[in-house]
Amino acid sequence: MYTEFYGLKAKPFSLTPDPRFLFLSESHREALAHLLYGIEQGEGFIAITGEVGTGKTTLFRSLLQQLGPNTEVAFVFNPILSGEELLRTVSIEFGLITQGYSRADLNDQLNQFLLQTSREGRRALLVVDEAQNLDPATLEEIRLLSNLETSSSKLIQIVLLGQPELDEMLDSRELRQLRQRITVRWALSPLNAAETREYVRHRLRVASGRECNLFTDKALREIQRRARGIPRLINVLCDRAMLVGYAAGAPVMGADAINRAAREILSVRSRPRPWRTALRRALPGAVLFAAVVGALGWFGMAGRGPQPVDRESANLPTVAVGPPSGDAARDLPARVDEPGTEAAAAAAPVAPAADLGFE
Repeated sequence: MYTEFYGLKAKPFSLTPDPRFLFLSESHREALAHLLYGIEQGEGFIAITGEVGTGKTTLFRSLLQQLGPNTEVAFVFNPILSGEELLRTVSIEFGLITQGYSRADLNDQLNQFLLQTSREGRRALLVVDEAQNLDPATLEEIRLLSNLETSSSKLIQIVLLGQPELDEMLDSRELRQLRQRITVRWALSPLNAAETREYVRHRLRVASGRECNLFTDKALREIQRRARGIPRLINVLCDRAMLVGYAAGAPVMGADAINRAAREILSVRSRPRPWRTALRRALPGAVLFAAVVGALGWFGMAGRGPQPVDRESANLPTVAVGPPSGDAARDLPARVDEPGTEAAAAAAPVAPAADLGFE
């Protein structure tokens, strides 16, 4: 819709993992180098992790273009499989027959295929995307696949692509055997501010075939702040911002277009802060707890009624109260409401505190 308006040949911020738009940040360049090294050296296991949307799949699709036709690749997109289902999926990806085969048959057939591939001087590569969704039993099945080897080399190389949860799984004690076999491991990091700026300009340059700066510097800074350096979020923000700019007839997008796109796509207005969310979740329970404690205390006091005070255990002073006697009786007025009584009481000497037992 907006491509013609801005003089573009293609949508620059599509979410499809198109290798043409691959931007190699420092972290992505290191990850690609680790992948190439591991595959060229025939390492058994390679693990690449990164947050959602950091470009793991795009990176690997670019890698496949560099491997050439001598590499047989099995790509598993949905790793939520049992051990036998994984074997069938890998076999199908390699072009093998699976219908009517038992698990033992699948293992034998795959082993023969890998041996033949090795004799022909080709390599076999298994790539498991979203590997954090693998259960431990399936991961163990993958580990057993890596046992297929000759005396000098592995028959199959395995690449695990996943989110940071995969790192947590691999670091667990239960998977220590698998962890020891992973010789190449790298974690992708988000883009920094300078990389985000160059990332946006790179994609515009590829889509237009020329230098094409459609975002102001303030807009680029806002993109970094909103997307936190995650390429997928950058694409979403920029695509919607360009639609906003097209609707407004703006030749370039400023920070206002990014903020509007963020409100529409990322729901920043309604997105609660973590501490507010925690407070809202804890408040009803706290109020209920206080109400229950208060009710129990009230019922307890109501049931007990007034309790006598043990003066000896409380060590309270004792004040003697009784009818006056002797001279003190003659000095007191007969009634407190008789005239002159208040003046007489005010003029009467006050007994020292010691005499009242409060010293």
